[in-house]
Amino acid sequence: MATRIAGIQPGYLPWLGYFDQMLHVDAFLLADEMEFSSGGWAHRNRVRGPDGPQWLTLPVRPRRGEAICDVVLEPGGAWARKHLTTLRHLYARSAPAAPLLARFEQALDPDASRLIDASIPALRSMAECLRIETPLLISSELGLEAKYRARFPDMPGPTHRIVAYMEALGASELLEGETGRAYFDVPLFESHGMKVHFQHYAHPVWPQRHEPFVSHLSAIDLLLCVGEEEAARILRSGTGGAR
Repeated sequence: MATRIAGIQPGYLPWLGYFDQMLHVDAFLLADEMEFSSGGWAHRNRVRGPDGPQWLTLPVRPRRGEAICDVVLEPGGAWARKHLTTLRHLYARSAPAAPLLARFEQALDPDASRLIDASIPALRSMAECLRIETPLLISSELGLEAKYRARFPDMPGPTHRIVAYMEALGASELLEGETGRAYFDVPLFESHGMKVHFQHYAHPVWPQRHEPFVSHLSAIDLLLCVGEEEAARILRSGTGGAR
């Protein structure tokens, strides 16, 4: 199984640092059994509009305390058409956009009934465009939350959860974002023979459709502005990975 993993909630059209983590691990875990947050990134992201960042949001119908994997979408599927129309309009003058959006359209299923049925195929398509071959693991398919509850019945906290996940996956190293320093118990990982590396990602710059440059947008902005090959190169030019 994987030696080094990263684990993040599945995001809709994630930012570039998300994919940077994929480059530096043996397997990437989509932690879709975590609780959905309306203020999070599981159902939305931003692209560059003429007046600044513009949201693309999936129409979700979450219940209180519901896991991401159980969140359903509003019926009708109009979101797929709307998002593609928005992207075609915003990037109409970008040469790489048309063929990429034709390919990307295949990943946006208007008949998707669950949030992850919309977000994960889109995420996979973006990873392929960025030339990333890291295997993607899905928590709900592996029953990792049940393994956590069995391993630590008292469910003591986020570090114990990740320890249980890593044990189930046979992983000994975790790559985590810088924000993880605030809530992960590093000595607890070490007591279980595990190492934690924190990602410090220096965001690269590319020619966007409008100025000034806005960072931390969806990586779809990079792809549609410069194309697959250049986007893959720019992703790898950023400084990230283990620190």
